[in-house]
Amino acid sequence: MREINVVRARYLAHIADKLDAKGIPVERYLAGVHVPRDLLQQPDAIVSALSLLQFMELAVRDTGWRQLGYEAGSVPIADHGPVGSYIMGAPTLYQAARRLVTGYKRETSITDDYIAFEGGMAWICITPTLGTREQKQQVELYNLNILQQLARSALGTHWVPERVKVCVAGEKVLAEIPEMTGLDVEFGADTTAIALPIDRLAAPLRERSGCREWKGDEQYQDGMLTLDTMNALRRLVETYLPYNPTLEMISRLTGISRRSLQRYLEAHGTSFSRLVEQVMLNRAIELLGDSQLPLKEVARELGYSELAHFSRAFRRMTGLAPSAYREKSLRFQGEKA
Repeated sequence: MREINVVRARYLAHIADKLDAKGIPVERYLAGVHVPRDLLQQPDAIVSALSLLQFMELAVRDTGWRQLGYEAGSVPIADHGPVGSYIMGAPTLYQAARRLVTGYKRETSITDDYIAFEGGMAWICITPTLGTREQKQQVELYNLNILQQLARSALGTHWVPERVKVCVAGEKVLAEIPEMTGLDVEFGADTTAIALPIDRLAAPLRERSGCREWKGDEQYQDGMLTLDTMNALRRLVETYLPYNPTLEMISRLTGISRRSLQRYLEAHGTSFSRLVEQVMLNRAIELLGDSQLPLKEVARELGYSELAHFSRAFRRMTGLAPSAYREKSLRFQGEKA
């Protein structure tokens, strides 16, 4: 079975916000890719990359707004959740670029991110790796804006790249973006990248937010989205727990046939119902650790309309009622403290 690609819900939200600002209704686009509107209020949730790509494609085809991806990429980097503050907390442009290519792996599994050096130039690369030509073009435009934002955070708002490489965006599209006109652009390249002299990498960031001590890439490995297929399935099921995920739903979200998913799970000694049960139990234990969260809210977060239904399911899996588990957990934490 082919790999399942995922992305943070924040990127869908950024695009939806731009459409909303122009008075363009997004509900039918979201419905077309099986994403509930309220899911956009959970920016760190994991959604299928296919949902993101198809959402952009539907919106662009319907509205003719070919620069949608670039406009969505104008959201300040610092507003990209934990990864944004991680990037913008770096002391220099080089370290911010390192954090960008590392942090992007925590946000999406549909880009290839790295820094390359050639002839006294540094190339910061974020290249789309998945989707149709139209879909890749929107991802590429988004990334171009992010790359320019990053460089300008150290080099000033009027800085322009020495050179630009694009994979799928054409001259007509870039000509309609004022910030991209007049630049030295290589079209049909094998990467999406901007270039600047290597010595400019030493420039300090002008405005640092959410500063974190730089200890190298290893400090930010948790949560990377270069997931294997089983972990990607688990994360998608977790995202859709409040909406009662079914095998058919996950099949639609990933574009993988129901039978292929069944065969994959069987080959790994499990079933879809068992997978959902395990994900639900892990999430339940996590939520029950918050003593301030009412049990009814825990049940709702897990897709149960009635607390009694959740209680029966939890007792069947653990032998304890949710309230009893919470009481034991809190007592243990108190003893440990």
